[in-house]
Amino acid sequence: MKAMSVSSNAISQALRLQMARTQAEMIKAEKEVVTGQVADRGLHLGVRTGQSVSLDRDIARLENIKGTNAIVMSRLDATQNALGETRKVAEQMMGTLATMLNGALDPAVPRTQARTVIETMNAVINTTVNGDYIFAGTNTDVRPLADFSDPASTARVSFEALATASFPGPGPIDGAQMAAFLGNLETQMLGAGWEADWSGATDATIQSRIALGETAQTSVSANEEGLRKLAMASAMILGLVDRNMDADAKRVMTEKAIELTSSAISDVTAVQSEVGLVQGRVTQATDRVSLQVDLFKRTQIDMVGVDEFEAGTRLTSLLAQIETSYTLTARIQQLSLLKFIS
Repeated sequence: MKAMSVSSNAISQALRLQMARTQAEMIKAEKEVVTGQVADRGLHLGVRTGQSVSLDRDIARLENIKGTNAIVMSRLDATQNALGETRKVAEQMMGTLATMLNGALDPAVPRTQARTVIETMNAVINTTVNGDYIFAGTNTDVRPLADFSDPASTARVSFEALATASFPGPGPIDGAQMAAFLGNLETQMLGAGWEADWSGATDATIQSRIALGETAQTSVSANEEGLRKLAMASAMILGLVDRNMDADAKRVMTEKAIELTSSAISDVTAVQSEVGLVQGRVTQATDRVSLQVDLFKRTQIDMVGVDEFEAGTRLTSLLAQIETSYTLTARIQQLSLLKFIS
């Protein structure tokens, strides 16, 4: 029989190699525990690897649509709230105008109400979500509505210029003068003058992909006719109610303001309904996308999923092996001939 010699160095090297293999296995096990999938998809699936990668791409695309839909819903919710606030103050002004038409009313009351409408519209129509103006159409970085209450704004300057040209004399404004002025103002505010003096928004609105094969109009422009009419009605009252006018001119102004405000309320309500329909479509599309994501994920798990409990147990076992290797290596390093002799 031949005696075999074993050195402490040989044992140490064997442990080192075993530790390297164990560490490599531990890295794989850690990845499987974290991801819930096999560490080497190509080795596990072979020729089916492309199918798995395609599923990953589809899942990422659908998840992106879900994230976009969440942003779209927040924008639509803000739009709905803004339109609701606008309609509310329009209805309040409608009551004030009806009282003004049926009897004497201190000019301070309609003036205050008109200012409230102007300030509310200025606040809610210029609302931003994630830094984008939601009523600006595709010009999301441009403030959509000028502030009529600011004397230096283009909206106020153009209004005052038209009023000065229409009412040149010192005497009371009569009904004919008022009717002519309102006709010119309507041409200005419901025509090209709106975009020149009042609005920085575009008529084109945002189209969003809410599902793989479905898009929707997901914004409202400040150029909507209902908003124009309400702005005109409130600007008329705020800019004219304190001027010197006879009873006929006051009646013509009030009747026109009532007509515009009533029509604006109907128009804004219709826009709210349209926004509500889009909100429903986005919610349904998101539900469908979620179902698709769940289906694709289950398919992916069937292909590359691992038993996370088994992977965790294996990881714990590998850690125990490494700790044992460290302990043995430390003891071997302490072995010496001097200690043995002594």
